[in-house]
Amino acid sequence: MPHLCPLCVTDENTSEGRTDDGIRFVVCTHRSHGPDGFVWEPSAPPGKSIRNDGLGAELSIWDRLLELFDEDEDFIPYGEVEDRLFEKYPDIAEKLLRRYGHKFRDPAFPSSQYSMSAYLASRLRELEKEGALQLTWRPATGEWAHNGVISHWRLTR
Repeated sequence: MPHLCPLCVTDENTSEGRTDDGIRFVVCTHRSHGPDGFVWEPSAPPGKSIRNDGLGAELSIWDRLLELFDEDEDFIPYGEVEDRLFEKYPDIAEKLLRRYGHKFRDPAFPSSQYSMSAYLASRLRELEKEGALQLTWRPATGEWAHNGVISHWRLTR
């Protein structure tokens, strides 16, 4: 099944994969996404609850992510959201790091195409679809510059 990349709006460079624990993901390898491509989880089937399933429910990840934002704060880049998770919930962050790996956080846990960042960004997107968060895309900087663009998030106002 072809998947339309939300960034470059084409399905010519997309392919679907699965993690060892069964999570479906899509990779777009269009050159604009850098050497690792852009990774996301396809939308859940209509009517399927996401908050009662698997690891996210075990970690209460949706609530933990919302707790990383301040009410009056403007959009913050994805990398800062991840930094805050490591600061406020180090046990959760470590569990995700060990399970999915990461491009640069710990060389002992390198990522495959589906990483801790892909997992967390997918949970943030679910919160955006629920109306709890707002999303915008801006140029990526610093350690995330290899992505070209990166998501920025804030609580819905």
